[in-house]
Amino acid sequence: MIVILVLWFLSGRLFSQSYLQFQASQGYTVAHNSDVREVQGYPFLFKLDYASRLKGKEYHDHLKHPLAGMSLTYINHDNRDTGRSYSISGFLQPTLGRWGSNELSTRISLGLAYVTNPFDPVNNQLQKAIGSNVNYLGEAQLIYTFDLSDKFDLNFQTGITHISNAARKLPNSGLNILFLGLGLSYQLSEESAEIYKKFNHKNLPYELGRFTHTFMLRSGVKSIRALDFAVFPAYGANYTTALRYSTIGSWTAGLDLDYNRGYVRENMAVNESSGEERDFVRWRTGIAFGHEFHMNKLSFLTQFATYLKRPRADHNLFYQRYGLKYHLTKNWLAAATLRAHGGRADYMEWTLGYSF
Repeated sequence: MIVILVLWFLSGRLFSQSYLQFQASQGYTVAHNSDVREVQGYPFLFKLDYASRLKGKEYHDHLKHPLAGMSLTYINHDNRDTGRSYSISGFLQPTLGRWGSNELSTRISLGLAYVTNPFDPVNNQLQKAIGSNVNYLGEAQLIYTFDLSDKFDLNFQTGITHISNAARKLPNSGLNILFLGLGLSYQLSEESAEIYKKFNHKNLPYELGRFTHTFMLRSGVKSIRALDFAVFPAYGANYTTALRYSTIGSWTAGLDLDYNRGYVRENMAVNESSGEERDFVRWRTGIAFGHEFHMNKLSFLTQFATYLKRPRADHNLFYQRYGLKYHLTKNWLAAATLRAHGGRADYMEWTLGYSF
């Protein structure tokens, strides 16, 4: 994940202005299910960013020369059962529009978060939102910027922060924090130095209107609540075809196959406890449709899918996939994606694939 964050940050040539940014925000923990009500609060968020404005590549022009950078975030969750969290993330901030001294932009951040007080069966039983110290962080913001001077900008931001471990260790209802706040940006330099030249790679070749085909192998781990939160491996394979319709976008369709040992053991346990031998499906299959947002070799994946075969009738029918994909070469790629059933994570998928 840290490697992917670095690649996110270095996905363009960092030749233009560099900035140091501060954000202070007041938040509210949303009780999206009953497990979170016990750990609700009004968190305080403080964020320190280093960012550069991207120029020099084709997708930079399409995104109106976005900001990209790394962010350090501190959150006081205003709840002793959760405590505090510290995170590092990479972000991309495309511009929606600019008029005079005013600018409106969006911002997507992905990273890792360390939460000080996770669930403990003896000392922290009320904590059902976070089951581990190390978690994933995802954040979306809408930012209004006003130019105070040539060097200083004032920011007003609102958004949502999500923290969870992708069901790697249960309980894991996750934290969703809505926030509103102020920020200040200072321009460090007009032209930032080019860093890590080997990552300032040539453009990945593509052809508009062309289909590409990708085979992928995936693996991950899944914690099962009904089996005392035991952790089991999961494996999967996927075939995806994608139609490139623009510099920054492709439509995708694919077939999924996965074997989740946790679901198999859970169904075996249900049969043992009931004394019945109910049939269940050991291999899940599904069909997925989605979109790929391209940033040269790096892309953001969104897929919505339905199971063709599922372990049993009461298993979720629909699932989603979100994450990052990076082309190691023209053909070989690596990806980190979250597979989810609505608002609840299934497991984190770590992927190696070949595209042609």
